[in-house]
Amino acid sequence: MRIKLYFPRWKFSYNLGDTVMLSCLFKAMKEHYRPQWFEVIGDDTMVELFQNDPYVDHFRAASWLEKKTLKFYGDRSKQKNPVFLVLPEWNSAVFEYLAIGDNLQRMIEHPKQNILSLVYAQQINTELFNFDDLRPRIHLTPLEINEAESKIGNNSIAIHVADIRGRQKRDDGEKLRYSLASWQRLIAELKTNDPTLKIYEVGSHVFHGLGDEHIPPGSIRKLAAQLNSMKLVVLSDGGIHNLCNAIDKKVVLFQGYEWNPPDMFKLGNGLFNEDIHLECRKKCHIYSDILKIDSASKSCKKECYDLNPILLAKECNDYLGLIATNKGSTHVF
Repeated sequence: MRIKLYFPRWKFSYNLGDTVMLSCLFKAMKEHYRPQWFEVIGDDTMVELFQNDPYVDHFRAASWLEKKTLKFYGDRSKQKNPVFLVLPEWNSAVFEYLAIGDNLQRMIEHPKQNILSLVYAQQINTELFNFDDLRPRIHLTPLEINEAESKIGNNSIAIHVADIRGRQKRDDGEKLRYSLASWQRLIAELKTNDPTLKIYEVGSHVFHGLGDEHIPPGSIRKLAAQLNSMKLVVLSDGGIHNLCNAIDKKVVLFQGYEWNPPDMFKLGNGLFNEDIHLECRKKCHIYSDILKIDSASKSCKKECYDLNPILLAKECNDYLGLIATNKGSTHVF
């Protein structure tokens, strides 16, 4: 059997997280179908990102003809040599699956599955829902790791200061998912705990002056290697979070303003403390779609935006203290 997997990244080239998450399928498809040849077709960025993945035989960019005719292919997933098309789109079948029994809670507790990996798996074969390992992966080379470590200090962490959604408009004029004042207080607490800690702002074109240095967007693999060299990354869900998941980098994950519930997007590398988050998130975005209830966001005052930065800093400091005590990283690929 020879199989092809199309991922039309040329239609959403700005989307980092969905591209990274594609790799959650490679191991599962290889082991489920056991093809003699497994080819993944996307764009040049995708090829460069996954070039050395051991589960795929060949990556390539789609031809102009494939780009033009892809939408007319139809379902060819059940033919002798299957052809699959995966898109980063929500689908009701995943929500319906998660609404059954304890499926939602099992996914939340699973270290190598999240809602995005199930969205992708459903488009291949629902039998993959039972595959134990649906974690994305970027396989960094020793050279990439060594180069990053030579430039990143050995007592460093990263923060991702993310904007609100483009269609949102806050009454207070704030443009960030987590307020600038809250970020400032969080950084102050971290620096008080360890004045030698070096903090990098990553993933944003804008340097907000919160960290010591700024790493702007560039090569995805280079950024992955730089994140790999840091002790911890602090952020809400998004493309940088997915990148951390793909290298199994420890993250302190928190709820951003009207953003994805961390419960459903975290993996085993995520540190998420429910006690410092509001319970109403379980009646809000995505939860409400799965449970078929009115979203709490229609009537709430967006208190999730005011997450206590002191408690968030304590989560970070507790983990940094733990690895300092163990005199090494708990990173496991």
